[in-house]
Amino acid sequence: MDPVAQFLVLVAGLFLLGTLGEVIFARTQIPDVVWLIVAGVVLGPVTGVVPRASLVEITPYFAALTLIIVLFEGGSRLVLDDLLRAAPRASMLAVASFVLTTLVVAGVSMIFGVFGVLPEWSFAKGVMLGAILGGSSSLIVMPSMTLAKVKQGVANLVNLESALTDALCVVVTLAMVDVVVSGAASVSATAVVLLRSFGIAFGIGVLAGWAWLPVLRVMAGSPHAYPMTLSTLILLYVVVDGAGGSAALGILTFAVIVGNAPAILKRIGFSSKERPVELEPMVRAAHSQISFIVKSFFFTFIGLMLSPPWGLLALGVFLGLVMLAARVPAVFLATRGTSYTRGELELVTVSFPRGMAAGVLATIPSYAGVSGTEELPSVVFAAVITTIVLFAGLFPRAKRRATETPAPVGTGGTEAGPAPGSSTEPVGAAAARPEPVGVAAARPEPVEASERAGAEGSPEGQAPAEPAAPPEGTGDTTAATVRMRPNAPPIPTPSVAVSPPGAQASAPVPTPLPRADGSSPVPPPPTPQTERSSSPGSGHDGR
Repeated sequence: MDPVAQFLVLVAGLFLLGTLGEVIFARTQIPDVVWLIVAGVVLGPVTGVVPRASLVEITPYFAALTLIIVLFEGGSRLVLDDLLRAAPRASMLAVASFVLTTLVVAGVSMIFGVFGVLPEWSFAKGVMLGAILGGSSSLIVMPSMTLAKVKQGVANLVNLESALTDALCVVVTLAMVDVVVSGAASVSATAVVLLRSFGIAFGIGVLAGWAWLPVLRVMAGSPHAYPMTLSTLILLYVVVDGAGGSAALGILTFAVIVGNAPAILKRIGFSSKERPVELEPMVRAAHSQISFIVKSFFFTFIGLMLSPPWGLLALGVFLGLVMLAARVPAVFLATRGTSYTRGELELVTVSFPRGMAAGVLATIPSYAGVSGTEELPSVVFAAVITTIVLFAGLFPRAKRRATETPAPVGTGGTEAGPAPGSSTEPVGAAAARPEPVGVAAARPEPVEASERAGAEGSPEGQAPAEPAAPPEGTGDTTAATVRMRPNAPPIPTPSVAVSPPGAQASAPVPTPLPRADGSSPVPPPPTPQTERSSSPGSGHDGR
C-alpha cells in the first residue's frame, strides 16, 4: 500500500477506535484509552507497522502541543465556586497524594539506580520521575465520575484533585528539569529556582488572561474565536518559557481566568447582560474536538513507544503497583473527619490512573539535555499503562460499592432501639390482641421512649407518676389501665358492651359491668407494681 494511503487509513482507524472506545466506556466503565494503547502496541512492538525510530524526532513538538491542549482543557473547566467550596479537601488530597507518590517513586528509583537499571541516576532525578508520575489524569477520571453517578461531593473531590495534580505534575517536573540542568543541588537554590519559575509564569499568565477578556467580548459570535484563542495559547507558551517561567503554569493561569470570566467580573462589580464576557460554547466545543483528536493520537503513541529493554518496562509495572499502595495513606489523611462511606473511599482510592500529562512530561528531560533519561519514556509509559489497567479492573467494583444504599444504623452488630411510637411486639401480636369495644378509636398515643426511660430511671421504690383517674360518671374505662401523657387530650366516652353472665373475659383490659342501680362503674385505682388491675372474679378488687 502507498505510504500516504497507509497513513490515512491509520488516522481514520484511530479516530474510529477512539469513538468506539468512548461508547464501550459508557457501557462497561473500561477507559477508552485502553483500546488506543492496545492499538499502539499492536502497530508498533508487535507488528512493526509503525517503527519507533520514526516517532522519536517528532516527539518534542507533539508533546508541547499536547501539553497546551490538555492544560487549557482542564483549566478552563475549573469553576471558581467549586474551587472555593471543594478546594480545602481536594487540595489536601492532591498535595498528600502528589508528595507521597513523588517520595515513594524517588526512593524506589534510587534502589534500581544502585543496581544499574537507571544509569547516571541521582535523587534529584528520582524526584523528577516522581513528579512526572505524581498526579492522576483528569481526562480519564472526570468522564468516569460522570458515568459513576456518585454523590456530587465525591465527584467534585476527585475531579478537582485530578485537575490540581495535573498542574502540579507539569509545574514541578519542569522546575526539577531546570534544577537538574542548572546543577542547583541545595534546598535553598532549588527553592529559589521554583519560586522564580512560578512567579514569572503566574504574573504573565494573569496579565495575558486579563488582556484577553476584552478580546472575548469583541470576538463574541465570531467563527474565528477559537483559532485566535489557540494561537494566543501557543504564543503564551513561548513567551513564558523564554522568560524563564513555567510555561505550564502560565497556560493554566490563563485558562482559569478566561474560563471563569463571568464569575470574576461579577465579583469585582462588572457585568453586562447584553454582551457577556465569556468563553463561548462554540469555543469550548471546538477545543473538546481537538482534545479528542490529540488524545486518540497520544495514547496510541504511548503504545507505539513501548519497547525493550525489558528491565525498564518491569520497573514501570512495579512503579504502577507502588503508586496504588501510596494512594491508600494519602486518601486516609485527606478524608479524615468526613462522612464518606467505605465504598466512596474505595472509589477515591482507585481513581489514580496516570495519563497524558505523565506521557508528555516523560519526553521532556531527554529533550532538555538531562543525562541518563534517554530511555525514561519506556519506564513512564509502562507505569501509565499499569495504572490504567488497575483502574479499569478496580473501578467497576468500587463504583457498585459507592452507589449502594448504606445499611441502616443498628445493622452492624449494634441493636437499634425502636422509633418513637413504634411497636416492639412480635409480628401478629397486635392483630391477635382483642380490644374493648370502642376503645381502639379512643386509645391514647403510646408513651415516648424518652418518657419510658425517665420512668424506669426513677428512684428505687418510687412508682412512676400516674395521671389521676377521671371523675365518676364519665364513663371513661381506660384511664386506669393505660398510661397517658400528662397533657393528652380527653378521651371520648366509648360504648360499653355487656358480657353474658359467667363468660370468660378475653380482653387484657376488661370492661367493668354496670351497677345494679344503673350508675357507671368505678374503675379500680392502679396498683404501684402493675399497669392493669386484677381480673374480675379473682376475688381481689385491687383496693
